[in-house]
Amino acid sequence: MTINEFQQHAVGTVAITEKGIPALTHRTLGLTGAAGIIANETKKVIRDKAGVADSEDMEVVKKRLGDVLYYAAVLADYYGLSLSEVAEQNMEQSTAFKADRA
Repeated sequence: MTINEFQQHAVGTVAITEKGIPALTHRTLGLTGAAGIIANETKKVIRDKAGVADSEDMEVVKKRLGDVLYYAAVLADYYGLSLSEVAEQNMEQSTAFKADRA
């Protein structure tokens, strides 16, 4: 599966399809909420497990990273962007950043 195929699947399952404040809010809060759960799980791994994640922690993070990817996909679509465009731009930026630091 390509990243754009994933995005098309996600767009086909999103709850609020009509563009407007409800859809934009749903997609943005979904993204930040899923990322917040990852941050909280990471905090617990650091606090309680000296930074060593167990299989349960990894499953939580795996599920929520999927949620982050889903909401990033539908939010990108809201703005008329493909995930491959977003990924390509990010790669170009990180390559330029790395070159500047060399």
